[in-house]
Amino acid sequence: MKTTTTAILAAACTCLSLLLGGCATDTSTGTGNTVRSIMASQIITPQAAPSVPGNDARAAILGYRNYQGSFAAPAPQVEITLFGGNK
Repeated sequence: MKTTTTAILAAACTCLSLLLGGCATDTSTGTGNTVRSIMASQIITPQAAPSVPGNDARAAILGYRNYQGSFAAPAPQVEITLFGGNK
């Protein structure tokens, strides 16, 4: 009984070490390059255009007011009867 338990434990340890070995990497090239490139892509460059046409404060305020107004007076809903039902 004890040898069976020992054999099962040894097989489990072997399987576990093989599974965990698949997660290990042998080289460390490129460590942090992905994070640095993502951070660099999110920073506005000083050479970028100062503003894009239509993307100014006046247009943003008018767009926001239009958005808020859409909740004050929603479009009327049209009733659709299905399968020939009448009211």
